[in-house]
Amino acid sequence: MKIATLNTFKILIITFSLFACSQNTSLKKGKVVSKNYYEEIAFEFEKNKIIIPVEIDGTTYRFLLDTGAPNIVSLEVLNAINPNVISNMPTNDANGKKQNLKVVELKSVKIGAVEFQGYSALVYDLNGSDIFKCFGIDGFIGSNMLKNSIIQIDAEQRLLKLTDKLKHLNVNKKQSDKIKLVGNQSSPYVWINVSGKDNGRERVLIDTGMGGLYDLSRAHYEAFKTKTIFNVIGQSDGASSVSLFGEVPVNNQIRVHLPKLVVNNLVLENCITHTTKDDNSKIGAELLNHGVMTIDYKHKRFYFEPKTANIDLDKPVLGFTSTLKDNRIVIGYVWDKKLQQQLSYGDAILAINGEPLKEKSLCDFIVKASVFEPLNSIVLNIKKANGDVFDINVTKKELAAILTDFNISLN
Repeated sequence: MKIATLNTFKILIITFSLFACSQNTSLKKGKVVSKNYYEEIAFEFEKNKIIIPVEIDGTTYRFLLDTGAPNIVSLEVLNAINPNVISNMPTNDANGKKQNLKVVELKSVKIGAVEFQGYSALVYDLNGSDIFKCFGIDGFIGSNMLKNSIIQIDAEQRLLKLTDKLKHLNVNKKQSDKIKLVGNQSSPYVWINVSGKDNGRERVLIDTGMGGLYDLSRAHYEAFKTKTIFNVIGQSDGASSVSLFGEVPVNNQIRVHLPKLVVNNLVLENCITHTTKDDNSKIGAELLNHGVMTIDYKHKRFYFEPKTANIDLDKPVLGFTSTLKDNRIVIGYVWDKKLQQQLSYGDAILAINGEPLKEKSLCDFIVKASVFEPLNSIVLNIKKANGDVFDINVTKKELAAILTDFNISLN
């Protein structure tokens, strides 16, 4: 649905995010036993993934806090607790890959001292996924379990606050906006402002399971094309991620520069992102590095208290992305036209600056801080599909130089 008003172009495309579930109402079941509760839970924050302790049947597990997904338990948890199986649910991941997953009823789940009873969870072999195996998680806490609560996430303090009373939290109503809870899994959506030479608004999923700052749906981008908001700074065939259900098929996406992204009262300038296959645009957990986020599911409000009101994200960037394929680190998308003459999707990265990437170091690559982040210039040892092996020196490029390459002026 597209709505044009005055100088602001609005876009509203609503589907389920990480999962596009069938109209199975079992995800709506469950209740919070505790009343007038307030809990503070310390969490791990690895590669912008929020991992919290969760107690089931007296055993403490490591769960990912993912507001863009429903509850999920691993096969190991399934075998340990032997819950009732409710049904099988046709399920899509964020990239449209499909599987039928079991839906089970969790008799009792505790986050801190807060007890949740009768909530549903999907069952998935998380240890069969290269990414989730590296994080060592046992499941997801999703929005369907949080729909009657209020959560506040402070990444700097590594602290999650869970309550049913807003008075227990320090929030500023002037720094809040309405949210809409969508579908059976109660996915939270909020309006953000996007600006270039023209202005627009976009309803996006608040997805704490997504490690980045802002993912732009290709469908949303196409709807925005009649306005000058996003600056195109690259196009590539490739893949950028491994979805829950496996490798993402090769697709064509667009790299863009967004002059201004506004979330509540936080202004983020010079955001670089690229389009995705997902039907939804998202704001992800990287936002937590810039302030404290509160999602009030009960009253359908979204709060964000920024550390500073304006942040310029301008920094040198690489002309490619990396991803996983066949248990190896490979080239994902290649945005730089010169690099496209030498690199393409699926090229294996054997070494970085002379340091071999061995299978045992894959988890370090996935979980720890990016080895590319502190380096302006890197030497990659590359192996092509035909067996050719060579070194290539790749240097990060300043945003101003990228915009010049595309004859883009911000004035």
